[in-house]
Amino acid sequence: MINLNDTLPELMRRATENLEPESTDLVERGMARGAVLRRRRTALISLSSATAVLATAGIIAAGTQIFDGASAKQAPAASTADTTTTTTTTTTAPPTATRQVSKSASPATTLATLRKVVPANLQQSAPKIGTVNGVFKASVVVDDGKGASLVEVLMMNAKPNLVSCAGIHGTCTVSKDGTMTSHYTNELIFPYELDKNPAGVRVTVVDIVRADGTTIAIYSYNARNDLAGPKTRATPLFSAADLAKLANDQQWVYPPAAGNGQPAGPGPGTGKPTVPVAQTLQTLKSVLTKPLQFTRSETWGGGANGFNGAAYVVDDGKGLSRIDVLVTYERPVTKCGEGLPHCRVREDGSLTTWSKDEPVYSDARQAAQGVLSSRVEVHYRDGRMIAMTSYNAPQEKDTKHTRAKPAFSTEELLSMATDADWEFPGTGDK
Repeated sequence: MINLNDTLPELMRRATENLEPESTDLVERGMARGAVLRRRRTALISLSSATAVLATAGIIAAGTQIFDGASAKQAPAASTADTTTTTTTTTTAPPTATRQVSKSASPATTLATLRKVVPANLQQSAPKIGTVNGVFKASVVVDDGKGASLVEVLMMNAKPNLVSCAGIHGTCTVSKDGTMTSHYTNELIFPYELDKNPAGVRVTVVDIVRADGTTIAIYSYNARNDLAGPKTRATPLFSAADLAKLANDQQWVYPPAAGNGQPAGPGPGTGKPTVPVAQTLQTLKSVLTKPLQFTRSETWGGGANGFNGAAYVVDDGKGLSRIDVLVTYERPVTKCGEGLPHCRVREDGSLTTWSKDEPVYSDARQAAQGVLSSRVEVHYRDGRMIAMTSYNAPQEKDTKHTRAKPAFSTEELLSMATDADWEFPGTGDK
């Protein structure tokens, strides 16, 4: 067996030699994380330099659609290097649905989508976001009552030079539409250096690379941390089939393709002052002007994350309704027609998008639960962005609706979203 420990530094150099790092600290941590999954490093040879940065950020991009309705063929759990297996097949899976690509995509929107696609019955905590060389990273710790599990997603948009399962660890397939998917299940994070993982932390991974360049990888751990213990459950919470379902959800919004593989540069909120999430929650309460009974509240983000989220469940006498807000900085979006929903440019140059009474599900669950949402986003020319969503239920998913329509119309949401009291958080001194 080839000793990839010896070749890892050279592979890392190849992956990043044409890229300017956003932060030396991020690159150093990315390289440390890269040692975790060195079994898949040979795949760097067949991917573009931009795609190879995913390896530096902690993954190696490798393809979609292995789960086409049938149960997945999963790689066996590996406790040592000798148990590693690779299966390569070519499938006739149909082309995937059109994916959303927009300049409004950001790590914050990636986290928001992650929180949406994760089943609502799971308790969520410790949301985090980041970016390095155009790779968006978001994570959240989820708990089903049997132990916490870190769920992490990385996504980017950069066309690979060659789609091939050669050198990819685990089970890998390439579909007729050029989509490549690989996965492996419940494997040790340091398979070749067991002394570095005394707690026995394990991970299940699904990687997707499509011919159009949209790339996503989702990880589930049996611990709250991706590099260390203690482990908090026997196995990762999500199976490979579960992760494939999450990765193929149509709600993900990908950034535009990077030009010539060049990095996207520092995040828009880098260096701007932080805002306490408690302040965002208070502002949300203050802009809700109609008579309301407030029940439970929720906040997420804050600190150096570069985004704040807050939510209330309210009742205006017609039934419970969740209302939430996300405030952050993004790369400015100034034109409609970029994959955005109903859209117009306002007199001050800001761009507004909205959706009204949209079903949460696109399958039979919608008829059973009937949850609808109305949403407004305001994108300012200086990069500030606010999104407000109202539901006709106390939560977005896995519950029945409690009223006919969301408590707030799109006109009311827009009025609240454009209130002058909102403050937009950056990452602080980072």
